[in-house]
Amino acid sequence: MLAQKIYRSFYVLTVSFFLLSGCGGKKDVDSYPNSEVMARVGDRVITKSEFIRRVEYTPRPSYCSGDNSIHKKIILNSLIAEKLLALDVLAKPEFESPIQFDKYIQGRREQAMRQLYRYEHGINLVNSTDEQLNRSFKDAHREFDLGFITLPDSQFAYATKTFLDDGESFESVYERILGTKVVEVKKLTWFDDEEIIIREALFSQPLEKGSVIGPLELRDGKYLILKVMGWNDKLNMSESANRTLWEDVVSKVKEREGNLIFNEHTAELMRGKSFVLEENTFRVVVDDLAEKYLMKESDKGSMLNQAIWDLEKQHLALNESDLNESHLDQKLFSFDGKDWTVQDFYILVASHPLVFREKRFEMSDFARQVKLAIADLLKDHIITGEAYAKGYSTRKEIISYEQMWQDQYLSGIYKEVIRFSIDDSTISSSNSIPFIEGYMNPIIDSLQTVYSSDIYINFDVYEAVSITHIDMFVAQDNVPYPVLVPPFPQITTDHIFDYGSKLESD
Repeated sequence: MLAQKIYRSFYVLTVSFFLLSGCGGKKDVDSYPNSEVMARVGDRVITKSEFIRRVEYTPRPSYCSGDNSIHKKIILNSLIAEKLLALDVLAKPEFESPIQFDKYIQGRREQAMRQLYRYEHGINLVNSTDEQLNRSFKDAHREFDLGFITLPDSQFAYATKTFLDDGESFESVYERILGTKVVEVKKLTWFDDEEIIIREALFSQPLEKGSVIGPLELRDGKYLILKVMGWNDKLNMSESANRTLWEDVVSKVKEREGNLIFNEHTAELMRGKSFVLEENTFRVVVDDLAEKYLMKESDKGSMLNQAIWDLEKQHLALNESDLNESHLDQKLFSFDGKDWTVQDFYILVASHPLVFREKRFEMSDFARQVKLAIADLLKDHIITGEAYAKGYSTRKEIISYEQMWQDQYLSGIYKEVIRFSIDDSTISSSNSIPFIEGYMNPIIDSLQTVYSSDIYINFDVYEAVSITHIDMFVAQDNVPYPVLVPPFPQITTDHIFDYGSKLESD
């Protein structure tokens, strides 16, 4: 299931992927039908699903954190205001977008294209059988308590198995290897995705308590022997809980089956493509990257939560000041018949920061992790090319997603320009209530008037959406840009709709 970690007063959710709004298959229209749109602002749209994500997937300020009608109106006004500020910035002829931001938006767009491509070439092709779903639903009720012995290679693994086959107990072998009589017990359910081979070993055969399984070869080349210490079955669940569990199982089956289908598709895309590193140049690049991606514990300073640090480290892009210019023209690797220089590599990393497969690793393992990250980067590069070739960059889902991030950035610039232009020592920050009410509210009121003829609100869609008052911060795992939605725009406290026109559903 979704891994949940409490950080301060909200949850950090790590998810394997997310579906862009409206990605249930390509549609024949170039824009969203009004029934899916809550508001249109110039050439921008706020879809129902975007509204929900902006409300539910990031914390909101206290003045609109509730689920009442006033707070709901402030939320929609804020999202519309964000787009008004962005449009006003773009309308200024002197505005020039920074290259770093252009690369960031490019990276966000291409990540969204790959995710939509993955959905349509994976999950959308899954046809699960009733038998498969019912079996998985039964398995999902059980939580195992397991003892683990991890072994470095096959020689150690099968030597250990020999001891077990000769009658030595799991506990005595555990003590001999780990130096303690107390077996650490870990819990595992059908939903856990750490290692497929473990799940298949537990759920593909009848087991008794005390059963010893293995050795199982893991993806990193290590081996695992485990003992079933016991289990807990979720019995007598309520109808509502069973319905929720069933929905979770269906979603997880589709995700797993979709991943298998997409992996086969990707294997075809990568067939015949070779990747060969120039080791001497690579070692220099690793030194460059180490200064950016590795940080001593003492340098993490105010990082209050290790999970947050791990998350942020995944999408650190390189700045020009980080680079050793003396080797930019040197060949770093060859891939698919082309020689890539260090500069070519850094250009790609500027829009696609490296993503490490392991979240924690020793300094001695850094070079290997970089190799794996480059291999994954090049695979994404091929998938991105396929997505561009198939027109994904012009899909409405991608355009609105890209505009969402662009508008958040541009509205933030607008706020900071106003903040630095005023001479008011009582204003502590651009997110403070005095600044928003004293300076931003009048600006937003003015823009609502100027752009009123370009604003349309679908009140039927708006009224049908319910919101919660639970703060969450939602992120994805194993992607260049893990944060799912921009921070909530703290722009206006206005709760009045005295501008725009009514948008009728189709």
